[in-house]
Amino acid sequence: MSKKPTMLIGIAGGSGSGKTFLTRAVQKGAGEHLVSVLSMDQYFQNLAEGSRPEHTNFDHPGHIDFEHLINDLRSLKSGSDILAPDYDFANRCRRQEPLLVRAHPVVIVEGLFVLADPIHHLLDLTCYLDVAPDQRLLGRILRDSKERSANIAQIVDRYQRFVRPAYDVFVAPTKHNADVVVDFTYRRQLFTELLTHIAKDYVSGDLDFQALVKRVRVDTMHMGYQPEEGTMPFSVDIRKLAKAYPPSMIPHGVPMNPGETPNLFLSES
Repeated sequence: MSKKPTMLIGIAGGSGSGKTFLTRAVQKGAGEHLVSVLSMDQYFQNLAEGSRPEHTNFDHPGHIDFEHLINDLRSLKSGSDILAPDYDFANRCRRQEPLLVRAHPVVIVEGLFVLADPIHHLLDLTCYLDVAPDQRLLGRILRDSKERSANIAQIVDRYQRFVRPAYDVFVAPTKHNADVVVDFTYRRQLFTELLTHIAKDYVSGDLDFQALVKRVRVDTMHMGYQPEEGTMPFSVDIRKLAKAYPPSMIPHGVPMNPGETPNLFLSES
């Protein structure tokens, strides 16, 4: 049987929305020999000399090597394996050894900005995980306390200074580029099962993937601009947007450099 063309599925959503959970669950359910996973977080660049992690907005797209990511996506789409970078979040730097990512029939690409221009044009199916803000914050608390040795005060401080404003400017507007917007607050298991079956059925030949995507896009009712949502009605190249809104972009009145004890802005003190 001839090899199936590689299909790229993009998964986006705010920090703590369950992107990694979903991609890993689908890969495990469909089989690691059929599904590869590529995370945008792997393309973080090393911090500049003298930069302090606690003062760095890692939710800003200016820290991502988009050119490298775009070239790797094109290679995967053409059926070629890649050697992707591997970022060490504990030490805030890239590891020396790259990661081999196979051009399996299905490659799931997950990350905050994967539905931004021009990346989403390279993807065959795009999904946005719509998760309630409190659930996203809880997801981030659980992850950072377990995997990144952060305490609650540090997590909430970073969320208020960086994560929330970056979500409003860079992530939420990309919802308009999604083929499917999923209620991933209450429908996690359902969508995980559906996406797993889509991957397996495509590989087995029981699903015409392109026909499915065409039907989905015809059925999709684009949301358009909703002023109360505070999102943009158009797509802007994420690289240009990153320059227009520099990493120092934080809410008015929020101190850029917190003290030794993070200010949670929850009291007058």
